[in-house]
Amino acid sequence: MIEKGDLLTLSNNKTYIVASIIEYQGEEYIYLIEKDGISDIKFCVKESDDTLKIVTDPNIIIKLITRFSEEIKNGKF
Repeated sequence: MIEKGDLLTLSNNKTYIVASIIEYQGEEYIYLIEKDGISDIKFCVKESDDTLKIVTDPNIIIKLITRFSEEIKNGKF
């Protein structure tokens, strides 16, 4: 189970912090920030086997940015 604050190493061998997790359109999306700086962020969708798939669809990324921004504004980040 992936939780906010967890450290995850992706296939690019970089370690990321789970900044936030939201549900959107029946899927669980995870916002990752590179541990060694904020220059690399990733939006991922959690698959049924708990693996993460990086989101590349710009339309979904825009929706996710909006949702994650709402969390920040509401103090849930």
